[in-house]
Amino acid sequence: MVNGESHLPFTIYHSPFTIQFMIARIALLFLLSISLSSLLAQDKVSFEASTDAKQLIENEYVQITFTLNNAQGTSFKAPNFTGFEVVNGPSRSNSMTIINGQRSQKMGYSYTLLPKKIGTFKIGAATINVKGKKLQTAPLTIKVLKAKAVPKGGAARQEVFVKVEADTTAVYLGQQVVINYKLYTTADIENYDIIKEADYPGFYSQDIRRFNARVLREVIDGVQYTTKVLKRIALFPQQSGLLEIEPMSLRLGVIVGKSRTNSFFYNNKIKPINVKTNALSIHVKNLPQPQPANFSGAVGTYNIAFNLSRNKITTDDVVSIILAIRGDGDIKRLQPPNLDLPADFELYDPKILEEQSQENGGLLSGYKKIEYLMLPKKPGRYRLSPAFTYFDTDSLKYVTLQPNVFNLSISQGSGTVANNVVNPVATQQKDIRFIKTATSFSTKGTPFPKIGLFYGLSLLPFLLLGGAFTYKRIQDKNSNIDISILKSRKAQKVAKQRLQVAEQHLTAKKSRAFYDEISKALLGYTSDKLKIPKSEMSKDNVREKLQSLKVSSQYVEDVMSIIKTTEMALFAGMDNKAAMQETYNKAVSVLSQIEEELS
Repeated sequence: MVNGESHLPFTIYHSPFTIQFMIARIALLFLLSISLSSLLAQDKVSFEASTDAKQLIENEYVQITFTLNNAQGTSFKAPNFTGFEVVNGPSRSNSMTIINGQRSQKMGYSYTLLPKKIGTFKIGAATINVKGKKLQTAPLTIKVLKAKAVPKGGAARQEVFVKVEADTTAVYLGQQVVINYKLYTTADIENYDIIKEADYPGFYSQDIRRFNARVLREVIDGVQYTTKVLKRIALFPQQSGLLEIEPMSLRLGVIVGKSRTNSFFYNNKIKPINVKTNALSIHVKNLPQPQPANFSGAVGTYNIAFNLSRNKITTDDVVSIILAIRGDGDIKRLQPPNLDLPADFELYDPKILEEQSQENGGLLSGYKKIEYLMLPKKPGRYRLSPAFTYFDTDSLKYVTLQPNVFNLSISQGSGTVANNVVNPVATQQKDIRFIKTATSFSTKGTPFPKIGLFYGLSLLPFLLLGGAFTYKRIQDKNSNIDISILKSRKAQKVAKQRLQVAEQHLTAKKSRAFYDEISKALLGYTSDKLKIPKSEMSKDNVREKLQSLKVSSQYVEDVMSIIKTTEMALFAGMDNKAAMQETYNKAVSVLSQIEEELS
């Protein structure tokens, strides 16, 4: 025992009922963690404006949507749509999703507008009240262009092509570049396949799978195209110079005709065409010289945090500093930086505790946690100010972050230092201790001041655990009622509700919303009725399950045809009123017929 401190995994002081005190402390921490978890689970409230086209051709419609995220709002007020005629709206929508136990909700107000004339127009801010606070959206700018006339005998416009586009073509070594493979089309596309992937020599590449894949509209040379990002890649240059990305080859299935003799869904003529993207050149520059002595090699934008395990130790103890780094650069390339600590410490080799990449807002971000173990050589008081230096791609200069200054007090130890560290800290909250054997416990002294409160707090963790166990038993008992059976029973009702919403969109001539509801009605019905988890939903699974249940082959083909139609309508856009009506009638009919066969 040194300076009244025991070197067990906990710090033991000369006070009575120490173990009971620790139990009470654990109970309080348990309650605190529950409260903290509930706070962290709350998503950020935001109010945003979006449009499906920032440029459009005269006499074309545009949709504006105002979305409130993670809150319920009142007193919504739309801006003045100067320069536009409101064709439809506001159409309200509400949705809620639960992913990994985290709930998010959206409340939307949509308007369909028709421009009155050519020009550039600003749509002001919409407002809404949330718990007494007024939120407003950022304004939008929409440009209305004159349609381009195709001269007689002139070259026909290009109906479909795929471009590769980079967010920047001049970067520094290690800086993230995001490239999109984007489809531009004025025709209906049935499907696409990637024939040959592009190579990325000189880059470390990683697919980004979660990004905004909404179908939008863009105007190029006076022609309005429907666009969709097919693939997104994050690239990190590993060498400097002019790096070339070769074209990607794709095969597109273009619908060139529809038979009018039977129905909208049958005898579509599909013309396969092969396309290549453009080549892309990225100029990669070396980092500016001279580089700071403590430069970590990190390039991009970063946030960091340092944490000291303890601020009072002896010369027998090891203390740790945890460095947590988060940024958009190449996290794998980043090496543990030197902390430039006083010479009175023996510093062990840094250890990487955690390293991961994650997608955030359509970009790739990285996280790395590094542990530095230090053994003091002599007692004293020290001020530790560890720093992290990186090259910032926004300011184009080296930046040093030094968020913390730690005051460390070191007293003289026994002179016997353990050779091995037992369970070095892996988190910022745990202490590093050595095991010593000459330790005794004392129960003499003043008793715990409030015995009733003490025992209540001591029992609280067990009561909470008991309650959780009981709740789990109840849940398990309820779960004996097969949820899939309940969903199957309600499948027709849910599908009818969605079809009613689709009918409203049909009346309002909102093709994209109409096909979206038809898709949800059909896929939701098949998922619930056929007991196919949404994570396993595919056209092949739906077909196989319907066939296994002896559903008529004609109905199976009808379902597959409608699914394919909605996919392409959402992708390339189909606003033909007659086709929408036929799709609606066919969906109502086939769902009723399948329900009758399966009942």
